[in-house]
Amino acid sequence: MKKYFVMLGGNMLGRGTCDKLHEFGYNVLIIDWNETPAILGDMHIRLDVKDSKAIIEKLKELKLNIAGALSFIDLAAPTVNAINKWCGNKTMPDKFNHVLTKEHMQNCWMANNLFNCISMTDDQFCLDDIYELSQRMKLICKPNIAASSRGITICEKGDKKNFIAEAVIKAKDMSYDNKCIIEEYIEGEEFTVDLLGDSYGNVCCYGSSIQYHSENALNNHVTIKHHWNSRKYSDEIWTRIADFGIKCYKAIGLNTMFGHLEIIMKKDGTFIPVEMGARSSGFICSHTVSAASGYDYLHDYVKMLHGEAIVSGHHLNGPTSSMWFGYDFPVGTHSVKESNLEIFLDPRIQVIYNKRIGLVAGQVFGPKINDVDRDKYGYEILVGPKDVLTIESIEKAEQAFLDDFLGRT
Repeated sequence: MKKYFVMLGGNMLGRGTCDKLHEFGYNVLIIDWNETPAILGDMHIRLDVKDSKAIIEKLKELKLNIAGALSFIDLAAPTVNAINKWCGNKTMPDKFNHVLTKEHMQNCWMANNLFNCISMTDDQFCLDDIYELSQRMKLICKPNIAASSRGITICEKGDKKNFIAEAVIKAKDMSYDNKCIIEEYIEGEEFTVDLLGDSYGNVCCYGSSIQYHSENALNNHVTIKHHWNSRKYSDEIWTRIADFGIKCYKAIGLNTMFGHLEIIMKKDGTFIPVEMGARSSGFICSHTVSAASGYDYLHDYVKMLHGEAIVSGHHLNGPTSSMWFGYDFPVGTHSVKESNLEIFLDPRIQVIYNKRIGLVAGQVFGPKINDVDRDKYGYEILVGPKDVLTIESIEKAEQAFLDDFLGRT
């Protein structure tokens, strides 16, 4: 009987993962509440990804041979665990049968001396206390449980009280538990750290990307480039990042799962963790990390579920670089012709996937509120030699593309 692998969520960014699972010999079962998700796989069941009981009952009814499950949605992590347990796979600890909150992560990191900045939840202090703090320092206000950069507001030092109050309300409204985190805004370079642990205590860092943010977002951080295996930093710094990421992964008690961690490197070279998902994400899971590391991140996850051990340590500093490139446009500009980034890239850089739905004439571009605004215009998944796929070469190609697309030449 053909084996099925369950993907919870049918967002287009999972297209690469669906393709890779097919390469591994699985049919792909998509669970998604939408009537026609962007990815349909080989079978689509229309259920809420958070409803593990209903999903497992449906799988029993269909009598399918289920090999495992994954998701790129934080709220679906408990369902992934339930499905993997039901079909006999290795699973995360029981504490991950509930959604991991930012507050819980920070408490774990504080207990392990990995987190050292001012941070509070909205129920710990009144608005007057938060406002008083905002007059002394720049703050970031964010939901306790949310994704895709939703509900985040960056509050500049000295912002008015009503602006602070609106930021708190916005974050609470977007949080699954109606709580928000208010914390000191830390300046520095932002990274993702892509991890995987097994049930035997092994944890490995498969990759780390530098995050570049849109200048066209409203009081928010919307990442428009992830660059893996960049030559911007030395091998020694990348190894330090890997080691710190592994400590953060272990500190929250995670194992037998991906770990998608965001950290900040301050000007003094020390690190602060921002948040971690018990998951991976889209093409990160399937292609970009694997290309940069030389190890198949997704396949190692599948083998780990079925009882195989992974190698502890890290897979950084190889000869290949990769990038998730999101299209970003100045507010108020409009396009005059169809175009795309690939036209202007060094030919040694390969585009392995793309979405260019918004790259047509007549588009008018407003500000980005969150990741959804970014994704609607398109992306490029890039792979190339480390000395060719540099941030400088990509920014040069991007400028040439913008000049062409917006009629500035």
